[in-house]
Amino acid sequence: MDIRDTIIVRRTVNKGTGVIEESVKGTTFYDQGFDKQEKKRLNLAGDLMIMSAKGTKKIRLSDLDRTKPTLPKGIKISTGKGTGTRKL
Repeated sequence: MDIRDTIIVRRTVNKGTGVIEESVKGTTFYDQGFDKQEKKRLNLAGDLMIMSAKGTKKIRLSDLDRTKPTLPKGIKISTGKGTGTRKL
């Protein structure tokens, strides 16, 4: 039994007027699937121009460097009011 199956999260919707209670869902931000999904979305978008430097410089989307997502395992995060640390 996974502990995530027993945790219920309350989520507010509709500008705070409604509440939905649901179980915790797994995140896909660090998965390999996320990287594949982003590549697919960029291919669908084509070669876009991105404005940078206060709108004075244009960069092609194909010229940007791609970085691989890193797993959060072993990263320390601060807890409480910033006085404690916890290793993921």
